[in-house]
Order: sequence, then C-alpha cells, then structure tokens
Amino acid sequence: MDWPRLDSLTIRQLRVFCTVAQLLSYTRAAEELGCQQPTVSALVAELERMTQLTLLEQWGKRLALTDEGRELYAHAQHVVVEADEAWRAMAEQRGIESPESVPLRVAADTTVGTYVMPHLLGAFHQRRSAIALNLRVANRAEVRACLLAGEVDLVIAGRPPAIEGLVAEPFLPNPLVAVASPDHVLATQPQVLLARLADEVFLLREVGSGTRAAVEELFEVAGLPLKIGMVLGHVEAIKRAVAAGLGVSVLSEVAVRREVRYRTLVVLQVEHFPVQRRWYIARLADRPLSASAAEFIEFLREYRLRKG
Repeated sequence: MDWPRLDSLTIRQLRVFCTVAQLLSYTRAAEELGCQQPTVSALVAELERMTQLTLLEQWGKRLALTDEGRELYAHAQHVVVEADEAWRAMAEQRGIESPESVPLRVAADTTVGTYVMPHLLGAFHQRRSAIALNLRVANRAEVRACLLAGEVDLVIAGRPPAIEGLVAEPFLPNPLVAVASPDHVLATQPQVLLARLADEVFLLREVGSGTRAAVEELFEVAGLPLKIGMVLGHVEAIKRAVAAGLGVSVLSEVAVRREVRYRTLVVLQVEHFPVQRRWYIARLADRPLSASAAEFIEFLREYRLRKG
C-alpha cells in the first residue's frame, strides 16, 4: 500500500464508512448522517481508492463487509470516537458547548420507551441540550435487532437480549400486574388463584414482546393453559380493550398507574403477582461508546440510585 496517500484521509470519511459498516446500507447511512446517498457512496469509494482495499461487497441485495473492511472498521470506530472526544475537550477548554455531530441513539422496549424514557430524556436534555437525541421504541425482538445492526448505542429492555458480548446492568424494577375492568367478576375478589385467572380470556401484545414472554413463561411453569383472545400491538390499545370488558391482561405497573388512579382499570389480587421483572441497560462490549452515550449511561445510573 502507498501509505503517504493516506495523509489526506479524513475523519468524515471514517465516520461515513463506520456508519455504512454498522447499518450495511448506503441509503440508511445517508439518512442517519443527514446527507445524500450518492455522497455516502462516493466517500466510501474514495476511501477504498486511497487504501487500495475492497471494504464492502454487494451480495445480491445485501451489502457485506470484507475481511479488510472488518479490520478497518475495528480501528476506525475508535478513531471517530477519539476525534469526537478531542473536539469536545477543545470546546470545553474554550468555555463553549460543542455541537454534537452524532446523536445519542437509544432503543427501548415498548413499555419503558413509552412510560419512562420520555421523562428521562427530557431531564437529560435539560442537562446537556447540545446532544441530539434519537429514541426508537419497539418490542424486545426489534430492540435486539437494532442493537445487532449497530443502529443504536444502547438499549433499555425488560430482559437482556441473548447476544454474545453483551454488557448489561440492572436499571429499574418493572413489576407486572394482572388488570381487568372494574366491572369484572374478579375485580372485588381479595385473592384470586392463578388457575382461576387461567379461565379468563387474555388480551396480550404480539410475539416478541417481553411482557407476553413473561406471561407465557408463568403459565407454562404452572402447567396452565393461556387463552389469548386478542393480540394488540400497543399497550394503550390493550388498556382500552380491557376497560371495555373484552378480557383481562398483564401489564407493567407503571403503564397502568393513571388508569388505576381514575378507576378505569383495577389490579387483580392474583397469586404469584406481581411478577417481579427488571429493565436493563445493555450495549455491545466490542463497540466503543461515544462520549454522549457514556454520559447518558452515567445519568441513568444516578437516576437508579436516587430511586433506590
């Protein structure tokens, strides 16, 4: 390789290449970076010309890293992170807020993403308003896919995804409760056996939901059938359907606080409930954290300690 030709290599080229390597798509990388797809393709092509390496290959409709591409990516992502750190340090020395060129990208499962993360992101934004925030809310399976694809820096999920090299730490408790309409026959019962609850029709989330997986596991361990009468794609839809008397459900306690307060839903006193679960902060060990992601994780740890 003609090494002197690398003198003109830029941080922007490495940033673009790393984004393409993470997403394995020129189009999605362009959307992430806020530029045109031909610009992304041209910058990667120029990087290949300068290094005299083939970094990416097209296999039908699928884009893949070559061995050389994987090697460069392993080093380039560290260079990009260190460059961002250097720029931020220089800005702080000048006593100014440095604009964040890369947003903080977080994926959260549906419940924590809907009922917990907006408040936390708002508090973090007040502390660091220069950091752009990107929150993706999806079910547990989709959150796992986001992390694997490199589309997010970290995830907050009800159960750590089964991924090799995952770094996970407990965040907040997430107790699951059985809920029904106030007019339901079980609403006033002081104690309900799980076997009796199994006679009811359940309204649950789709396959891939962590809450649904926890319910299925509970009934399977107990050797009881689970009668699913309706599958709905969002917690709010389930709450409305339960309030309308279409069945019972199991939901996160934080998701039903408002409805319980205003008596549109009641928490059933069922044995083995509440089901004790937790939300976790998770990321991939082999991907360096940006300064903003590391700062956000520390912010979440502080919040966890305050909540006890």
